[in-house]
Amino acid sequence: MRFFTRFSAIGLGAAAIGVLMLSQTVAPVAGSAVYDVVSEPTLRPGTPIPAPAGEVVLRVRGMIGAASGADEIAFDMPTLERLGLVRFTTTTSWTEGPVTFEGVLLSSLLEAVGADQSATTLVLTALNDYAASMPVSDARTWPVMLAVKENGQYMSPREHGPMWVVYPQHAFPELGRRHFLSRWVWQLAQITVE
Repeated sequence: MRFFTRFSAIGLGAAAIGVLMLSQTVAPVAGSAVYDVVSEPTLRPGTPIPAPAGEVVLRVRGMIGAASGADEIAFDMPTLERLGLVRFTTTTSWTEGPVTFEGVLLSSLLEAVGADQSATTLVLTALNDYAASMPVSDARTWPVMLAVKENGQYMSPREHGPMWVVYPQHAFPELGRRHFLSRWVWQLAQITVE
């Protein structure tokens, strides 16, 4: 069964691109779901994020955690997955055919780290120091995923991992346009909120 917990595509027609509604809870709409919920979050906004017990897979810094005074929050995989997992199948410019991705919504991560509401940009940095800028509005407009699994398997750095920024272009074809492609950062290691 497909569910929407934050996003609902409405009015997708031959000539229309979908309109997105942001909401805390939106009732499921048959045949129009953007993603499936794999697991509900157990780490909610405002809850202290535990220090990593294992290998750090993502660091978030910048305009975050004003209430806690944190200047950087590090995640290991189990803690990251506590933000709740979603799944969708989409095409990419780097793989053959549709791929099923599983991961955390970028919007959920930003809420959990207390990203400042006035922030406008996310700088996405990969393990090889490649960096790309993404408007924060992307995470607030579309269910952009920090994918940790590709076709059911955790991704190694040789296979775009441990994390890949993935847009739901299966539901929003406009996300396949050239100016979005640089934001599909794989081997993601750090997000700086500016």
